[in-house]
Amino acid sequence: MITKTASTEEVTYSMILDGETVSFLTVDAETRKVCNVETANGHERKGYARALWEAANAEAECFHDVEHHRTEAGHLFAEAVGGETIAPELAHVADCALCEDADFNPFED
Repeated sequence: MITKTASTEEVTYSMILDGETVSFLTVDAETRKVCNVETANGHERKGYARALWEAANAEAECFHDVEHHRTEAGHLFAEAVGGETIAPELAHVADCALCEDADFNPFED
C-alpha cells in the first residue's frame, strides 16, 4: 500500500507492507524535486522505490536533483527510473561550492 503525507514544505510517499514502512520517497512541495528516497535493508530491488516514483509522478511531474547534489545511489535511482533533472537555478544551494562558484573544481589540488 502506498500512503502520502504532505506538509507545506514536502510530500512523502511511503510503501507500507504489513504495517511497516519499507520504502519512502520525499519531494519538495514547491519544485517537486526528489529530496530523498530510501528502501529498508532486505527490501531492495523489489520495485518499491520505482512504484513510489510513479505514484508521485501520477500526481504531478517530479524531478531529480542536479547530478552534483546526488549520492551515488541517488544517481543510479535517477538513471533507473528516468525522468527529468530539475533546472539548475531551482536546485541552487547556498552552501554548495559548485552552486556558488562556477570556477570551483572539487578535483583540483
